[in-house]
Amino acid sequence: MFYDCNTFKPISESPHRLQEFEEQRHILLGIRTEDGQCIAKFPNGEFLFPEELREELKPLVGHEVGILRLDGYHVRAVE
Repeated sequence: MFYDCNTFKPISESPHRLQEFEEQRHILLGIRTEDGQCIAKFPNGEFLFPEELREELKPLVGHEVGILRLDGYHVRAVE
Protein backbone atom coordinates (compact mmCIF):
# COMPACT_ATOMS: atom_id res chain seq x y z
CA MET A 1 0.00 0.00 0.00
CA PHE A 2 1.05 3.55 -0.70
CA TYR A 3 -0.05 6.62 1.22
CA ASP A 4 -0.04 10.21 0.00
CA CYS A 5 0.89 11.76 3.34
CA ASN A 6 4.39 12.16 4.69
CA THR A 7 4.61 11.43 8.41
CA PHE A 8 8.03 13.06 8.82
CA LYS A 9 8.51 16.71 9.67
CA PRO A 10 10.88 18.75 7.52
CA ILE A 11 14.17 19.54 9.22
CA SER A 12 13.13 23.20 9.53
CA GLU A 13 10.09 22.14 11.63
CA SER A 14 11.87 19.54 13.78
CA PRO A 15 12.69 20.45 17.39
CA HIS A 16 16.22 21.78 17.89
CA ARG A 17 18.70 20.80 20.59
CA LEU A 18 20.83 23.55 22.13
CA GLN A 19 24.56 23.16 21.58
CA GLU A 20 27.02 23.59 24.46
CA PHE A 21 27.41 27.34 25.32
CA GLU A 22 24.19 28.20 23.42
CA GLU A 23 21.29 30.13 25.01
CA GLN A 24 17.62 30.20 24.04
CA ARG A 25 15.98 33.45 25.16
CA HIS A 26 12.35 34.07 24.19
CA ILE A 27 8.82 33.90 25.52
CA LEU A 28 7.98 30.30 26.42
CA LEU A 29 4.71 29.53 24.62
CA GLY A 30 4.18 25.97 25.87
CA ILE A 31 5.73 22.66 26.82
CA ARG A 32 4.91 19.04 26.19
CA THR A 33 6.53 15.65 26.73
CA GLU A 34 7.20 13.21 23.89
CA ASP A 35 9.35 10.09 23.86
CA GLY A 36 10.84 10.87 27.26
CA GLN A 37 11.89 14.40 26.32
CA CYS A 38 10.54 17.84 27.12
CA ILE A 39 9.71 19.91 24.05
CA ALA A 40 9.47 23.65 24.67
CA LYS A 41 7.73 25.86 22.12
CA PHE A 42 9.08 29.37 21.49
CA PRO A 43 8.25 31.97 18.79
CA ASN A 44 11.41 30.89 16.92
CA GLY A 45 10.66 27.15 17.00
CA GLU A 46 10.62 24.10 19.26
CA PHE A 47 13.57 22.95 21.35
CA LEU A 48 14.36 19.60 22.98
CA PHE A 49 15.34 19.41 26.64
CA PRO A 50 15.68 16.59 29.17
CA GLU A 51 12.33 15.55 30.67
CA GLU A 52 13.55 16.65 34.13
CA LEU A 53 13.30 20.31 33.01
CA ARG A 54 9.53 20.04 32.48
CA GLU A 55 8.66 20.81 36.12
CA GLU A 56 11.06 23.76 36.15
CA LEU A 57 9.66 25.17 32.90
CA LYS A 58 5.95 24.63 33.64
CA PRO A 59 5.49 27.77 35.82
CA LEU A 60 7.40 29.89 33.26
CA VAL A 61 4.96 29.35 30.35
CA GLY A 62 3.91 32.78 29.07
CA HIS A 63 7.05 34.47 30.40
CA GLU A 64 10.35 35.35 28.79
CA VAL A 65 12.95 32.81 29.82
CA GLY A 66 16.62 32.20 29.22
CA ILE A 67 17.90 28.63 29.00
CA LEU A 68 21.67 28.25 28.81
CA ARG A 69 23.38 24.96 28.06
CA LEU A 70 26.62 24.92 30.00
CA ASP A 71 27.51 21.61 31.69
CA GLY A 72 23.77 20.95 31.85
CA TYR A 73 20.87 23.35 31.47
CA HIS A 74 20.43 26.56 33.46
CA VAL A 75 16.94 28.11 33.43
CA ARG A 76 16.05 31.66 34.48
CA ALA A 77 13.14 34.05 34.10
CA VAL A 78 14.12 37.23 32.23
CA GLU A 79 12.68 40.46 33.59
